[in-house]
Amino acid sequence: MKIKTIMILLALALLINCGGAGIDGRAPKVYPDAKAIVAEAKKGVEKIEIEEFKQKIDDEEMFLLIDVREPAEFEEDNIPYSINIPRGVLEFKISDDKFWDSEGLFSPDKGEEIIVYCKKWSRAPLATETLIKLGYTNVRYLYGGMTVWLKGPDALEVEEVAEESGCG
Repeated sequence: MKIKTIMILLALALLINCGGAGIDGRAPKVYPDAKAIVAEAKKGVEKIEIEEFKQKIDDEEMFLLIDVREPAEFEEDNIPYSINIPRGVLEFKISDDKFWDSEGLFSPDKGEEIIVYCKKWSRAPLATETLIKLGYTNVRYLYGGMTVWLKGPDALEVEEVAEESGCG
């Protein structure tokens, strides 16, 4: 009877101590919505503005350009020489030699310069944060993504006003 009681108490203690805890024993941070998660990610990652990005291209600098949009978005339009790795599979593909072989490239080194982009600025900061967590040390996201690539930086101001008005 004593052993049974001790086992039940031990099981309860384990449940209480581990309930809702993350890998390291702490409860994961809870956010009110996806925008809050993106805002948090942006605080810890660096961006590159379109002018500097285009200058790197003009100067023929070497960097890995990753489009984290979905394949249909990538097929519709993309920045030349970019590789499509959708945000949802980035963690698995970035170090997968078979994936890079299929692209005719080598897996990126942890210190290689990587620039990530999406449609505008939500998925790319999250992807940038993920790459940093995986040990990549020279990663930035293109602020404004495809929007600024296609329409220029002024397009962001127009879209921000539309978002703030509550009509989109």
